[in-house]
Order: sequence, then structure tokens, then C-alpha cells
Amino acid sequence: MLSVTHYYRESRKTGLSIEGIFGLVKECLRGNVVIKDFYCDINRSRIGNTLQAKKYASEINHITGDVNFLLFGLRGRKNILTIHDVGHCDTLKKRNYIHYLIYKYFWYQFPLLYTDIVTVVSEFTKRTIIEYFNCPEHKIRVIPDPVKPVFQYSKKGALNEQPRILMMGTGRHKNLGNLIEAVKGTGYHIDIIGWPSDEELGKLDTYKVSYKVFNGLTDREVYERYKECDIMYNASFYEGFGMPIIEAQSVGRPVITSNIGAMKEVAGTSAVLVDPNKPEEIRVAIDRLVTDRKWYDEITERGRANIAPYQYESIAAQYLAVYNELAARK
Repeated sequence: MLSVTHYYRESRKTGLSIEGIFGLVKECLRGNVVIKDFYCDINRSRIGNTLQAKKYASEINHITGDVNFLLFGLRGRKNILTIHDVGHCDTLKKRNYIHYLIYKYFWYQFPLLYTDIVTVVSEFTKRTIIEYFNCPEHKIRVIPDPVKPVFQYSKKGALNEQPRILMMGTGRHKNLGNLIEAVKGTGYHIDIIGWPSDEELGKLDTYKVSYKVFNGLTDREVYERYKECDIMYNASFYEGFGMPIIEAQSVGRPVITSNIGAMKEVAGTSAVLVDPNKPEEIRVAIDRLVTDRKWYDEITERGRANIAPYQYESIAAQYLAVYNELAARK
């Protein structure tokens, strides 16, 4: 039976994000592939973890994300690298060009030399790594992130008396600022999962916007927030994929997202697309969903149809095909 090692960043108790994604892929492939896990040790240096990674090498070695440097210790083996997002490159380039160059070459350019196949979560990310790192297109496979089974459909009854908008994640690129501008002076409420900046919190208070902040949630608790909300807001300036779009659509909530990049690719016509730079467009989208229940239900149903390609069984089958393809190479 084919043997594969999944390489992860340090172990995290939440099981969220990368670890949660590939944990369930592993379960789906049980009986077809023997997969063992390597977690970076937070008490070791990157060099120490790289040396340790060599001892866990299998027939196929899969860097699941966020630890690209481990590939320096896996040279000459059959390797797969999953890239979820390269947005940090743009951020560094604007802040410190020297740091950007170091990050570009040691986190991406050099590790890509020791990678046989690169998997990316969207066509947008594929185009980005070809442009940024001159990665040969023939090495890249697009395999989107799957939605977790916990996010089950929950029929929406009447909207909350004070309509609730859910925002997943914080950071300047998530665009909380323009959501605040869009809802100021209204009776809307914002639920924020993450850690808003002091500036953003100050703006919420200055405009007297109703809000509540949540963080450190389990998947089940995030699911409850989806069920409670009326609208999911994901009009970011940048996303490598945009998983909250698919999660909200799985639960049965309409999504407002950006008309750019991976978000437009993932959502297509199944969400309300807006210019993330224009609070007035965001406001119009919210108002229409709140006041036009027929439109609300139509967008919800489009979303439910959109989630079909993002189920775990399908995603696991695509990874199995990649593993078999690489194993067959001499």
C-alpha cells in the first residue's frame, strides 16, 4: 500500500485550518493509503525540525502548508507542496523589500525546486505563484479546500429583529473598516470572529455600531455563529480561497463577497458580489438581502448548489490521484 507522510506546522489543539482539512482527508483515504503525520516541534529551530523531518520521510512526502522550509531536508525524494495563500508576499513587499526577498526565496522559490507537484486551492493562487515565482504550470494541480462536515444546512426562519452580519477573521485585508462604514447609522449588528484592531474597535464605538467579538471558538461554536447570523460578510481585499463563503453556503446563509480574485472564482453567481473598496455597494447589498426575502432565499439556494465540488470525499479522491501519479514516476 502506498505510504505518505503529512508534514504539519506545530500541533494545535483546535484542529482548525490546515490540520482539520488534512485530518479528514486522511480519514477518507484510510484503506487506500498509509498516512503518518509529522508535526514541527515548537521547541526546535527550523533547522532542527528540517533535520528531524528527514527521519519521517515516506514514499510520498506532502508538506500540507505553512512549513515550506522542511523541503530542504527532503531533497531527492518525491514531494508535494500545498500552497494555500501567498498574500503575505504582497504585504512584505510594501513594508520591507529586503524581508520580502528573503521570504520569497527561502519560503517559496528554493523549496519549489525540491517539489515535484504543487497543489493550490484556487486558479487565482495558481496564477499568482506562476507570476511571482515562475513555477512551471505543469507542476501545479488545483485542489480546493473542502468544507468540514460540521457545517450542515440549517433552514433560516425569520431574520433577526436586529439583522446580524457575521464576519470571519480579522486583519486589515479582511476589510472590517468598510463594513463598519457601510452599517453606521443603521440598526444592523456585526458578529466578529477574530481579534479586531484597537483602531477598528474605536471606530465601532465612535459610530455606535452594535457588535460582539468572539475568538478561540471550536468548529461547533463557529457553526452556531453561522446558524445565528442572517448574512455572511466576506468582502476582503485578498483571499487565497475564501472558505467562509463555502461554510456559510453549506449552513444556508447568503454571502456578500468581493468581485475580485479567488472570492469571485469560488462564489461565482452564488453570492452577492461587491467592490470591497466601496462601502455604499456593501450597504446596498445588505439592505436588499434584509428587505427582499425572495432575493435572500434565491441567493441562499444558489449557495447551496455551489458547495457540491467542495465535499471531503471529492477532495480526498483528488489527493489520492496526485499521490498515485507521483508514486508512478521513476
